[in-house]
Amino acid sequence: MGTSAVKGWFQNLTSKKYQYGVYNSAGTTLPVFDEDGILYNAGASLGSAYYKTYYVDSNAGVDTNDGLSPTTAVKKLSVALALSHASIAATSLGWAARNRIFFKGDQTKTADGEDLTKLAQKTDIIGIGSTDWKTKPQLVGKHVIPNTVSYMGCRFINVMFKGTILSGGDTFTLTGQHGIEFIDCEFMADTTTAATAAIISTAGVGLKIRGCTFRGGYTDAVIELGAGQADGLLIEDCFILGANMGIDIASTVTYATGKNGLIQNNVIGTTDACINDALKTTYIINNRLRTAAAKGTAMAGCIVCGITYAQDNRCTTSDENNVVYPAQGTI
Repeated sequence: MGTSAVKGWFQNLTSKKYQYGVYNSAGTTLPVFDEDGILYNAGASLGSAYYKTYYVDSNAGVDTNDGLSPTTAVKKLSVALALSHASIAATSLGWAARNRIFFKGDQTKTADGEDLTKLAQKTDIIGIGSTDWKTKPQLVGKHVIPNTVSYMGCRFINVMFKGTILSGGDTFTLTGQHGIEFIDCEFMADTTTAATAAIISTAGVGLKIRGCTFRGGYTDAVIELGAGQADGLLIEDCFILGANMGIDIASTVTYATGKNGLIQNNVIGTTDACINDALKTTYIINNRLRTAAAKGTAMAGCIVCGITYAQDNRCTTSDENNVVYPAQGTI
């Protein structure tokens, strides 16, 4: 272990980490936990029993590496996703775990990127580093995730997504995937052929999009919800720009009783309706909306939703400015 015999805090001479240790019956000091909060049992780290951390370096990584340290990083995110997904499923120690993938990449060309067809269950993909002057790592590609395998609870944090340069298309197409989250991410449509949509989710429960930015001339709705159950939908604190609709929820979407979706505190600028909730049972609260379209009947050019589920939204259209929607009632 490379440790000195002390009780309390000591520095492991091999790992250089500070650990808190106690004596065993033989008088040997065994670590209980270290400075990173990793627990130990009989001197062995329990970190892998609670979670594993994988590393992706799109420049220096090698896909035959184990991905378990920055110096043995893999090159492709898809490789790390496969490793994490397998580790969660391998034994009962991983079933309730949440793994991490640190993604460092500055992909700027289609040839640099990859089209994801699989994610990883119960895994956080955390962007680190930067892409040129941009403060997030960039992943280039079109990602189609079918419902053949469950990747429940996969979250992307601080990652920038850009479609393939020439072909455009949808950036993420998710079918039957539950608990997918995008947190503080950025989606860019401004390729040679503009992307059509940023996120399309069909029959996905628990989709959460928080604090994200969507920029460029998306030629279809930026965020689309297709037929099927969408309990717990949350879209909040986002900045959404597009050349069509902002958020489009199909009438064939369903919410279980008491599990309605919520769209709140977003700023949306589009050429058509900013929010179109054809289902009319999504809570739509405190959004700031601007469209190049005319207001239409009852502000339908800007926002379509169940009026009793909406509060404190403000709408600017080509023929009206800063209109409160729905109109304030009287007591």
